[in-house]
Amino acid sequence: MPLDVISFALKFGGAVCVLAGCWGMGYGVCAGMNKRLAALREFYRLTLHMKGEIRCMSEPVPAMLEHTAQMSDPVFRDFLLNVSHTLYEGHGRSLASIWSEMADRHLRGGPLTGQDIDLIRRLGEMLGSRDTKMQLSVLELFLEELQTVTDKLYREMDSQKKVYGGLWVLGGIFIVILFI
Repeated sequence: MPLDVISFALKFGGAVCVLAGCWGMGYGVCAGMNKRLAALREFYRLTLHMKGEIRCMSEPVPAMLEHTAQMSDPVFRDFLLNVSHTLYEGHGRSLASIWSEMADRHLRGGPLTGQDIDLIRRLGEMLGSRDTKMQLSVLELFLEELQTVTDKLYREMDSQKKVYGGLWVLGGIFIVILFI
């Protein structure tokens, strides 16, 4: 009889651990979605700041990026500062090539997807050599595109969270049933 109790307790403990682990994995996926949305919203805010710096302060791009980096979250701070410092150094490279290189170096492995980084990379291709009016127009178009992406992600997130969370828990229940 005591062996049956011990066996049941071990099975029950294992089942609880498997279910908790599966729930945690689902929670982690959902948290990653929230971080991605927060990062996109932060870049939207930073782009608005860049637009204001160009419009009101008539700042050149390296100075504008440096000021924007000072008020940004860590996700984008190093990226913007390195683009700014590399532009100050010169070396004859274009803003687009520096922007693209720094985006790959600093934004990969974070909360943003490859598509998000490609979107940010496109902004670097459009900025730079144009006059102030063109830069403001480019930033306005980019803000519209970024808002569209953010809105779409927000609309899809609620249903995706439910699906991912449910699938992880159901997967855990399935594993528990297999082990019992």
